[in-house]
Formats: sequence, C-alpha cells, structure tokens
Amino acid sequence: MSNISHETGPKNMLGSRHLALKILEISLLFLINVLSLGGNLLVCITVYRRPVLRTITNMLIVALCVTDILLASVAMPLTLGALMVDYWPFGELVCQIQGFSIHLLVFQSLQIITLTATNRNLNVVRPWLYKRFFTKRKTLLIIIAVSLLTAAVIGSLVVSLSSRYIFHPGKAICVMTFATLEQSLRYTIIFSVFFVAFPTIIIFTCYVRVLHTIRTHGREYEATRGEHDSRSILSREEVKLSKIVLVIISGFAFCWVPCVIIDIIDTTQTEWFPRQVYLFYTFLAYTSAVLNPWIYGFMNKMVRKEMYFLLACRFCS
Repeated sequence: MSNISHETGPKNMLGSRHLALKILEISLLFLINVLSLGGNLLVCITVYRRPVLRTITNMLIVALCVTDILLASVAMPLTLGALMVDYWPFGELVCQIQGFSIHLLVFQSLQIITLTATNRNLNVVRPWLYKRFFTKRKTLLIIIAVSLLTAAVIGSLVVSLSSRYIFHPGKAICVMTFATLEQSLRYTIIFSVFFVAFPTIIIFTCYVRVLHTIRTHGREYEATRGEHDSRSILSREEVKLSKIVLVIISGFAFCWVPCVIIDIIDTTQTEWFPRQVYLFYTFLAYTSAVLNPWIYGFMNKMVRKEMYFLLACRFCS
C-alpha cells in the first residue's frame, strides 16, 4: 500500500470536482462495495450450507472471502463517505483504523493466496504429502497463525518507524506517512521483499509445478484412453479446482500489480500524480475484493447453483 514521506499530503481536490464526476465516482464505489460484500457473503453461506463443499481448499477460499468482507465493511464505506462530503469527516482515530486495516487485510489476502497455491501444489504434485501437512485442523491453525503474524509485523513496523496514517484526498483512503524519505524507502523495501516478492515467487513456483503435472496427467490419460477411471475422475476435479485457484490468483495480480507499480514510482518522485491516477489505484485495489467470489461462483458449478438458489430465495421473499 502507499506511503508518504511528506508531512503534508497532496492538495485536496475533492471539492473542485464536477457534480457529474462526483456522482459517477460515488456510484462506482457503491457498486464495488455491494458486489464485494454480497459476493463474499454468498460464498461463505454457500460453503456453510453444503457440507460437500467444506474442503480444505475451500477453507482457504473462505478465509480469503472473510478478509474481503472485512475490507468491504470497514474500509470501503469510509472512502464512500469521504467522496460524498469531499473531505475526511471521521476523525484521526478512524483514519488510523482504516489505514491499518487496509494494510493488514491486503497483505493477509496475499499470504492466504500463497497458502492456497501451496495447497494446490501439494495436492496435485505431491499427494502423498498432502494429508500430512493439510488437515482441516492444521489448515485452520495455519490461517490463524498467518493472520496474527501479519498483524504483528505490520504493527511493529508502524511503531518502530514512528509512522501514522493520514488521509490522502487523491486515493480517498488513509495512507501511511513517515518523517523522512529514508524511512519511507525502508518500509517499501521491507514490504516489497517479504510481503510481495517472496509470496509471488512461491505462488509462481507452485503453479509452474501444478500446470506441468496437469499437462503430464492429460497426456497419460489420453495414452491410456480413460483406464483407471476412478482416479481420472478425481484428478479431473482437482485439475478444475486448481484452474479456479489460478484464475483467482490472476485476478488478484491484475488488480494489485498496477497498484504496486504506482506506489513504487510515487515513493521515489517529488511530484504528485494526477488525482485520476490515485483514484484509479483505489478503485482497482477495492475491485480485487469483488473478483474472488464471482470467479469462484462462476467457475464452480455446485457453488454457482447454490448462489443462484440463495439469490432467488432472497428476491422471492
């Protein structure tokens, strides 16, 4: 996420917007907020209602949905309010809460995605090791441990670097600010290496191995013309789930790679970007919370049918 090395943020340009532009921005963010909150809640309810969906991989997907629900519940409405009134009306404490929660939930999502890629790697490539490392109890403990570790690391960095969050009128969110450029660069480097680069390498390595195994399995299946069919059916289900996870990872990367690039450039330059660039950043970041449930629901037939059923019941009642 963004950080500022100046004590004063960019000039507040919210009040100078044309009314039509203001309405458009508010409407888009409201739509993102509703789709994110509704979609992620639907996936959680669907997995809860259908015992057959309560798998280990789905535990990780639900954990990802929970982080997105929190983002849609805590951060997005505050940004929406700021866009409505053209300034930050919620006070210093709420700004610290929003800024910290955005950092925590975004980086926690990336760690959960990394765990999901590792899960797919072991399940597809090393199935004999899978049950040793991934049971439901162990998976739950890992998710909790990763969440607590992420919170501890971010909290310790905020305290050790004497940083705080201030409202960024371009992004319409609270971002981290530092007393010096050196502290800002140190923070950017630490998070780029440990919270972005390492997870990205792990995800890439896992899915190179997964895709290679899938291709090898496909050739073997064609060569045997469907012999050992029970194993083939199970493998096809695993292949389908692995592809769903890959699309979810790709969607997350599609949203966040441009944001990371903007942050890196913004940290190393003295001039501010145009406001449109910053708002594009925020909307793209929030959109990452929308994609996961709808990708999962669209690509998984059972989840899609259950979501249709829940929506139909809601509109009929």
